[in-house]
Amino acid sequence: MLALTGGSPKELVLVAGVPVVERVARECAASGITELLVVIAPGKEEIERRLAPLAGQRGMPARIDFVVQREARGLMDAVRLGRDFANEGPIAIALPDNLFLSETPALRQVIDVAIATGKSAVSIVGIAAEEAKAKGATAIYEGQPLNGEFRIGFIPDKGAKSATFDTKGAKLAYTGVGRYAFGHALWKTIEEVEGTLQPGAELDDIPVMQLLLNRGLMTGCLIDGRFLDVGLPSGYTEANEYLAKGGEARLLR
Repeated sequence: MLALTGGSPKELVLVAGVPVVERVARECAASGITELLVVIAPGKEEIERRLAPLAGQRGMPARIDFVVQREARGLMDAVRLGRDFANEGPIAIALPDNLFLSETPALRQVIDVAIATGKSAVSIVGIAAEEAKAKGATAIYEGQPLNGEFRIGFIPDKGAKSATFDTKGAKLAYTGVGRYAFGHALWKTIEEVEGTLQPGAELDDIPVMQLLLNRGLMTGCLIDGRFLDVGLPSGYTEANEYLAKGGEARLLR
């Protein structure tokens, strides 16, 4: 992504003229989120300078706070920086390299499934073989779609990363992407997983979700809408071109 960002934070890359992190913040607001915590890495203070003045404006969360993750120790290490912010309660998470075109915001869909099932939920998308080259390298999730829920049967380890998503020869495969809604059990589960790690190992989302799934506390939300992965150049190009040609009208209503 360096050729596209010019060294600036990739979260500020413009998609049809709007920084992607701002688009995701607006999705949060459209999903009913009034208090937003943005986790940034050292040297990415430009994100705070961009977002902070937007708090309380139309279509944005009323409150936007910021915290720095000093070391890149994995997604769940970043998430647990929000433990006090969430008062150890439920928390919704949105990653800025994923966008969705949908009538109901993707994060809202995930929250609704979490509320309806009483479980934590992750967004699930179906990716066709011909679309895989524009999607990031995530693992295939086994499960069964049912009325908006995706009942996950198995979450595999991440394993070695390929350049893009691999459907393993299938015409369509399902995977989890960057929207989550976790219940109270998240915080203790993160602690449990961390206790099993080797020194210096990343605290990632997959083992946390695996443990929640094994305890009957995790499910999926099959997103009703189009998934755009702007975290890699091919996906960014797809998103930028699609939104510039009118897809904007269907984004984050």
